[in-house]
Amino acid sequence: MGMAMSGLVRLASVSVALWGGLTLTDLRQHTSGVVLWPLKVIATAAAPLTALAGGLLALLGLRRRDLSIAVTAALGAAAAAHYTARAMAPHDGFERAFGADWQARVSPAQRSRFLRRRWTPLLLAHPPASVQRNVVYGRHPGVDQPLLADLWQPPAGALRSGLGVIYVHGGAWRVGEKDMGTRALFRRLVGQGHVVMDINYTLAPTSDIAGMVQDVKRALIWLKQHAATYDVDPQRIVLMGGSAGGHLALLAAFTPNDPQLQPDGSAADTSVRAVVAFYPPTDLREIYADGEALRQRLQRRRHIPLYASLIEALLRGAGLLPPAAGTGASQGFMAWLMGGTPDERPDLYRALSPIERAGPHCPPTLLLQGTADIFGMGPSVQRLYQRLVEAGVPAVLVQFPYTDHAFDLVLPQVSPAAQAALYDVERFLALVSANGKR
Repeated sequence: MGMAMSGLVRLASVSVALWGGLTLTDLRQHTSGVVLWPLKVIATAAAPLTALAGGLLALLGLRRRDLSIAVTAALGAAAAAHYTARAMAPHDGFERAFGADWQARVSPAQRSRFLRRRWTPLLLAHPPASVQRNVVYGRHPGVDQPLLADLWQPPAGALRSGLGVIYVHGGAWRVGEKDMGTRALFRRLVGQGHVVMDINYTLAPTSDIAGMVQDVKRALIWLKQHAATYDVDPQRIVLMGGSAGGHLALLAAFTPNDPQLQPDGSAADTSVRAVVAFYPPTDLREIYADGEALRQRLQRRRHIPLYASLIEALLRGAGLLPPAAGTGASQGFMAWLMGGTPDERPDLYRALSPIERAGPHCPPTLLLQGTADIFGMGPSVQRLYQRLVEAGVPAVLVQFPYTDHAFDLVLPQVSPAAQAALYDVERFLALVSANGKR
């Protein structure tokens, strides 16, 4: 092997070591985490590929009797393999929530369409779904724009479950739109016979959070009214969302027929069968506190102009800065969004926090959370889970070690956490739709 090739192999082994090490790195409490977060999400999603590449490079190093290449690559492979094993590890959440016989409550026909394992080397998609784009489901008051949704349906001739899923995208309540990294998820759900309604909703600053929840409920009312058209049982509709969308899904699910959140004064029933939330903000006071701590750390780094500009650009792209404000602004994002701090508007922060709405009235709930979430969702999600369990609500919390925010949206065909989450979502939806199949 020539010198140039040897250099490339050595560089590849170092890259594998860094890439593998990133899968096990906790970025919380580090300012640099904001920069490294997108890279970590990719690293954890691609961990199986990193483990394979590292193993091959380690063998090549041994063959060449180059111990530095072999050891470096082996360390990266071991880290990536360890992450993969932990992310796909089984749990007993369904037994604790639904009883030891929970699998018997799912029909053989439904079980036959499940993923067989929590992770497979390459997740293949179901046959193409039928997608109806940009269906108008309502209008937000005072906004001359229709609210749009995409309707995903099982292909012609497929067995239908009668279950409808309304999906609410993330984006810090301020950015994002439907069809944002979720096609693999929707194809699997449609392959289970479910109908998926992927919605847009009115973002800040045009709407406040209460108005966003009302948009979610507008979609819910619309789907119930059009249930026969899409072969959906109006009593078996599930809300699902990620990040800010998970927060809105939980809040809508936990406040059925609440007059203050009922859209347009409607008397329609806004209760749901169940709710699924990926890494949701559940306590807005805690989100405010974490945001302020991050903002203070960033302000201490503003003496490094290029670094501060990069951080600001990333936060702005994620929707985590008020409009026309930088990291040194006097007002943080949550204070801007809520119109004040928790001390100034305590009742509003409580009213719009799902953890404060948890109680025996809540529907079955599935929570999917990475333990290394850079935005600090983990502890409050755990507390929400405990409140639901104490209230007697069938609730499942699946925690993915070393996993960060937005883990399900990147390379789901190979990502261990994304596939394991889908494995659990399939079973949860089958459980909540098990009775009274159409």
